[in-house]
Amino acid sequence: MIGSLKLIAAVLVICTLGAGAFADDFGPLKGAKCGSGGKSVVVFLPGDASRGGPATYHCALMRQRAQEGVTAIVLLRPGDDDAIQTSAGAPHERRDQDTKANNDLVAKTLSAIKDANPGERLGVAGHTDGAAQLGAIIERYPGLVNSAMLQSCPCDIKIWRAKYSPFSGREKQSPIKFAGTIGQGMRVIALTGAEDDNTWPGLAEAYVGNVKSAGTPARFVKTSGANHWNGTLQSAVVKTMIAEATR
Repeated sequence: MIGSLKLIAAVLVICTLGAGAFADDFGPLKGAKCGSGGKSVVVFLPGDASRGGPATYHCALMRQRAQEGVTAIVLLRPGDDDAIQTSAGAPHERRDQDTKANNDLVAKTLSAIKDANPGERLGVAGHTDGAAQLGAIIERYPGLVNSAMLQSCPCDIKIWRAKYSPFSGREKQSPIKFAGTIGQGMRVIALTGAEDDNTWPGLAEAYVGNVKSAGTPARFVKTSGANHWNGTLQSAVVKTMIAEATR
């Protein structure tokens, strides 16, 4: 188990490139590869970092080397930057990135990663708005991802945004709209902290219910003691990555 934890923790707790800088180009989006292996690929798609600054909070957590046996990749979402590189796409002030155009950029990047790693299992973990993008993409691009891990997902964007600000006129691709048409070729796991008052548990729980009703293998995990992104939630995410990457 210790070896497996080191293996998958690559996605959350490794890859120190300076002060969280990125170094690789995966197509439309920029990012960094933190180790390479031949068993599986795990990609991390962060949230919107709406408070400003480089969108690299996920890379700042990475402190160990990726262990042989997994290819771990962290990405900058559409329009986001790390003060060195900027991904293609429109950030819309980092509060409204769930458009079709932006989601297509994410999908094209994941496709490029998959093509570069033929025969390997592709698992993608998204956090908050990154999870929302992932939840919409997996229906529109069947077979692209083997496992989708949605953390703190605002899976019904209209309800979520109504709590904070008016719903803008730009087209959104909300995961809940696509939940019934994902298909059986992949697995969906949603994790939300029981104490998350930002993307509260009911948003992901309703989405998973719809996904399961449509026949896609899916489960929802409400994590006790976890909020939007604390150590307890991160530990639960790492365990999920272990399970999915070693299937």
